[in-house]
Order: sequence, then structure tokens, then C-alpha cells
Amino acid sequence: MKTAFRILLALIVILVAAFFIFRTPDTDRVEMIAKYSNDASQFVDDGMGGQIHYRDEGNKNGPAILLIHGSSSLLQTWEPVVALLGDKYRLISLDLYGHGLTGPQPKGDYSADANIAAAVKVLDTVGVEQAYWVGNSMGGWLSWRAGLAVPERVSGLILIDASGAQIDEKVKPYLAARLARTSVGQLLLPEITPKFLVRSSLEENFAEPERLTDELVTRYWELLRFPGNRQATIARGAKPREPEKWGEIGNLKMPVLLLWGEQDKVIPLSHAKAFEAAIAGAKLITYKDAGHLPMEETPDQVARDIGVWIEGIEEMDSNEAELEEAG
Repeated sequence: MKTAFRILLALIVILVAAFFIFRTPDTDRVEMIAKYSNDASQFVDDGMGGQIHYRDEGNKNGPAILLIHGSSSLLQTWEPVVALLGDKYRLISLDLYGHGLTGPQPKGDYSADANIAAAVKVLDTVGVEQAYWVGNSMGGWLSWRAGLAVPERVSGLILIDASGAQIDEKVKPYLAARLARTSVGQLLLPEITPKFLVRSSLEENFAEPERLTDELVTRYWELLRFPGNRQATIARGAKPREPEKWGEIGNLKMPVLLLWGEQDKVIPLSHAKAFEAAIAGAKLITYKDAGHLPMEETPDQVARDIGVWIEGIEEMDSNEAELEEAG
């Protein structure tokens, strides 16, 4: 009995020691804001004790585009597209709750409704009544959900490797997301988040992992460890995604563009086909050399297609308005 107790005690000591050796603490809030904000960065009070980090960039007189990032991502994922489209369009991006410099939702609510409300709060703050909602992955899910919930705020939808389609071929979450679904992961990930885990997860999202820079990996890793974000990641993963809403997607009335990486292993191209079939008039464009994050891998192509599509919609709306005025 004494021997067994000593072995158990030794194991506990080893586990405790390993925890403190491998523990990756939260990053410093003030330091992260200084490092990852820029001249366009603003914070708006959400009315519940939290502050939403957003940027309002580009041509303030151009059509407004609202950029919604995916799970465990951040608004910087759109920087390449913002740089390419800024001359012609107004580009508004935000860190969703539990991401980037926004941090956790004060009430722990990571539902679609809570995040859509945060996005609308940003639109209200910058004085934009209606915008084209562009969303990647989870951000795509939030965008088409917004098209159903607040259609009056949506000029059109651009869904980039969006989630939410209910088809037989299921999605394969990246490594960190798979771990977050396990009881062990839920216990350890808020405290132990090694950089190699972030790199490995990003590599699964990229068609060509060599495009990953250490600077990009570091940014994801440090902002994942922004105070409260890791706990929010676990809480968000436990939140039901309301799959029944897929049955309403045919009710979308605004124009829809689908952009998809053909090498997406996280949300395969079959999901794009499901969106295309379910939404009347939806247009699908695919990229042979992109995975789950085309706006980071092939930003030139993505920015070009967004610009051409919106230009076509705006021209069509202008022509219709002229015809109405002509009587």
C-alpha cells in the first residue's frame, strides 16, 4: 500500500511539474493592443462591459464591405484584401467575441445572434446602414445567418469556404479544434497552448504550408492567448451551431457569391456545391491553389473577384434605379 501511494504521489508531482514547465500563460493585454493595433484600430463599448476591436479603412465614399473572420482567427486575416481593395471600397473589419483584441464576451454568449449583434454594433458606430458581408469559415456561417436575421443590413453576401452546410460529407476540424472537443483538451488548452500546435493547425488550413511565415504563426499564437480568448474558444466549441437553420438558407434574397479553395481539407468543395444548389442565383468561383483561407493564400485573386462582383451588382442596382426614375 505504501509503495502504491508513493508511486501515485510521484506521478502527481511529475504531472504538476510538467504542467508548469509546458504552461503557456496569457499574453499581456496592453502589450498585445500596442503590438497588433494600427492607426485604423478603434474600440467600441458593446454596452455589456466589453469592447469590440474594429477597423474602418479604405475609401469612405465607396461601397461598404464588412469582413468577418473565422474561428480562432482575427481581423488581420483580411489585411491583404484590404490593401488591394482600399482605393475603391470602404472596408470594415472586426475581431469577433473571443478573438483578437476584442477578448471574451462579457456574458459568455458566443451564439450567432451575439456575434451578429456585435457586427451590427460596429456598422452603427461607423454610420453604415448596409454593407456587403464577407465571411470566411465560421465568419461565412455568421454572414449567411445575418442575411436571414438582419437582411436590411446586408447588400450582398460573399461566403469564403463558409461553414454551416448540412450534407453527408462532414467537415474535418483542424488539429486544435479536434483537441478542443475532447475533455482533456478542454481542460488543458486554456493553459497549455504550444506554438507548434498553432502552426500545425494553420498548416492544415493552407494548401501550401510553405506560405506560412513565422510572423503569421506568432500573431495567431499570441492573440489566441490574449486574456480570455482560450477559455472563449472552449465555450464557443460547446455552443450548438443550430444546424436546423440550414433549412432556411433558400430564403436569402440578396445576391450571393461563393469563393472556395479547391484544396480545402477543413470544409471541402462539396459544401460549396451545396450552397450553390440551395441559394437561387448564387455564383461559385473556385481556386485551384488555395485551401481553407484563400484571402491569405491567394489575396490577389480573391480581391479581384470580390471587386468585379460588387461592381457588377452596383452597376445593376444603378441601372434599375435609373429605369425607375425614368418611369
